[in-house]
Amino acid sequence: MKTRNRALYMTYTALLTALAIILSYFPEIPLAFFAPWLKLDFSFTPMLLAGFALGPVAGLTALILTNLAHLLGSTSAGVGEIANTLVGASYLLPAMLMYQHKRTLRTALVGMGLGILLMVVAAVLSNMYIMMPFFLGDKLASFDMAKYIATGVIPFNLIKGVLNSLIVYLLYKRLSTLLKNIANNIARKHQ
Repeated sequence: MKTRNRALYMTYTALLTALAIILSYFPEIPLAFFAPWLKLDFSFTPMLLAGFALGPVAGLTALILTNLAHLLGSTSAGVGEIANTLVGASYLLPAMLMYQHKRTLRTALVGMGLGILLMVVAAVLSNMYIMMPFFLGDKLASFDMAKYIATGVIPFNLIKGVLNSLIVYLLYKRLSTLLKNIANNIARKHQ
C-alpha cells in the first residue's frame, strides 16, 4: 500500500473509530432496569460504516480500539469489553464480509440481518459463560438464567442490532457513493 493511500486509510479508520468511541459513551441508554450493564449505544454504526467503506479490518479495528478505550473506565475488569468485542464482531463481520464481496444495498441489508441474529447468539453465549459467572460468582446457581436471557439479553440485543442497522440503512443512500469512492480509491492506489 502506498504511503498516501495508507495515510488516507488510517485517517478514515481513525475518524470513524473516534466517532465510535464517542457514541459508546454518549448516549448510553439503560434498557433493562434489572441489568444496568445492558446499555444501548450507537457505536456499532460508525464501525459498520468503516467496514463498508474500508473493509472488515477497519471495522474490526474500530471495534477493538473502542473496547480498549472502555478499559480505562471499566467496572468489569475487562470482562464486559471482551464480551462486547465478541458480540460486536458477530454483528459486524457478516455484513462487512458480504458487502465487501458485493457492494449493494440488498447485500448490506441481508448482512446486517444475519449479523443481528449472530449478535443475539453471541450475546446469549457470552452472558451465560462469561458475564454472569464473573458478576455472580457463587450466586450463579440460584440465578434464573433463562428468564434473564429471555427478558433481557435477547430483546436488548435485538433492539441494539436493529437500531444500529436502521441508522446505517438511513445513512447508506446518502453515503453509498462516498463509501464506494473511498473503497475504489484505496483499491486503485493499492494496485
